[in-house]
Amino acid sequence: MIDKHSTVPVYLQLEQYLNGQIAAGTLRPGDVIPSENALCQQFAISRMTARKAVDYLVRQGKVERRRGQGTFVVQSGKNVRISLPLDRHLSSSEATLGLNEPVVNRLICLYRQTASQDIASTLRLTPGSEVWFMQRLRLVGDIPFVFEQSWMISDPFDDLSETDLNRSKYAYISRKGFTVERSEKEIRAELPSQQVRDMLGINRDEPVLHATSIAFLRDDIPFEISEIYYNQQHYRFTLTAARP
Repeated sequence: MIDKHSTVPVYLQLEQYLNGQIAAGTLRPGDVIPSENALCQQFAISRMTARKAVDYLVRQGKVERRRGQGTFVVQSGKNVRISLPLDRHLSSSEATLGLNEPVVNRLICLYRQTASQDIASTLRLTPGSEVWFMQRLRLVGDIPFVFEQSWMISDPFDDLSETDLNRSKYAYISRKGFTVERSEKEIRAELPSQQVRDMLGINRDEPVLHATSIAFLRDDIPFEISEIYYNQQHYRFTLTAARP
């Protein structure tokens, strides 16, 4: 299995062996792979070599480390990565076109509330105006990718429903005769709150990408503020930059 006289580095041979075990189903999704110490003993290799092989599998999305538990084969869909261009405004449905897994919107809550002073100011509402507050989780297959909470103007969207949000919010807006023109986003990496951890199923020490977004209709009308938390294991952000 491991040929120390081969021109192929030992860590790559070990990575190929473990990959073969996963492909053959000997190691199944959710199974823990042998520890680095066990790999060292089994193949008479250094711990650095074992770690390098496992690191390579982690980067491929084949396994994931869980602090205090071990390294596990990922479930189907966990190695999916969505490319989200920063220079375009795409809905989640548009960003996930072409994936082989079903994309699901799961509404957590939807209700009207009085807008705070900051939200009313950003959405150019009079003080005391009501807005929709909603929380949604987006999944690809059974893997949570995005948790979002939003404040959206209620007029002229007074008939917004759970059914609309479990399908496509932007399709609903289009049916009402409006067009989403653009958004302004500020993106930062941060450690998640307990609620975000629970929603995305991640560990405390895993950062998330947190975007604060203001979305605009035509004629530069702001209609929604969103706090969006991306599971960084499954997203990459891209930007096309032109020279002046």
